[in-house]
Amino acid sequence: MNDKAFFYDIVKFEVQTIAQRNNILLVFQSMLFAATALVATADNPVFIPVWVLMSVGLILSLIWIYLNWLTHVIEASAMKKLEEIDERVRYLLEARKTNWLLAKGSVSALVAFAIPSVMIICWLVLIGHYVAKYS
Repeated sequence: MNDKAFFYDIVKFEVQTIAQRNNILLVFQSMLFAATALVATADNPVFIPVWVLMSVGLILSLIWIYLNWLTHVIEASAMKKLEEIDERVRYLLEARKTNWLLAKGSVSALVAFAIPSVMIICWLVLIGHYVAKYS
């Protein structure tokens, strides 16, 4: 296998890894939000305390952004090497710089960091509200 094919495969694999991880964790976070809402509004005492669900959500969001960061580092490194090897990639990256929105970053990088960051903020707000209400 030549270097060009190898680095193309790495970039494709890392981008797919981030996309699949985002899909799975976003669905799980949504289910966790629903469970938190159900437990928080239950009339009868529930087995799992609300703060446990919120803590799990926050910890999962932190792990999510950390894993996406690790994957992004590998992807960026492979993309840089690929840019050196294949002039078509360099052309594509230069073309991105002409568009204001695309120049801000790749869609996969925006989704990989924006969504987990929003989830972290949501969990922190919920935890803060819970602490303020019950302390």
